[in-house]
Amino acid sequence: MGAKLLGATQIFAVDGVPERLAMSRELGADVTINYKERDPVQAVLEATGGRGVDVAIEALGTQATFESCLRVLRPGGVLSSLGVYSGKLTLPLDAFAAGLGDHIVVTTLCPGGKERMRRLMNVLASRRADLRPLVTHRFPLEKN
Repeated sequence: MGAKLLGATQIFAVDGVPERLAMSRELGADVTINYKERDPVQAVLEATGGRGVDVAIEALGTQATFESCLRVLRPGGVLSSLGVYSGKLTLPLDAFAAGLGDHIVVTTLCPGGKERMRRLMNVLASRRADLRPLVTHRFPLEKN
């Protein structure tokens, strides 16, 4: 949803849980890829005619997903790495185009603090983002 608000024209979502992929479609993903059924790198490259994507967001924090994001970037693309890595992370030279791909890797977790939250609240107040599909349960406050 946020990617669409920022002008993304084709959004890929990768997951192994069908319900999450369905929710991704509901929230704006154009293409969903179940990594248990298809190689996501191959699927993204096929869908982009081999060009790759402008931006890849890595949010899991594993070596495999980090590498996959690098492998789908177009030359000059940006990898936004939000995942929290608990082990050693390496930069594979072949996926990084040996440094010749002009890739940018951004590593930050929840930047902006209060300012980011203010902007998010403004988006919700403008009704440009409908997050109601994410609400799965309601509990009255009296039921502590």
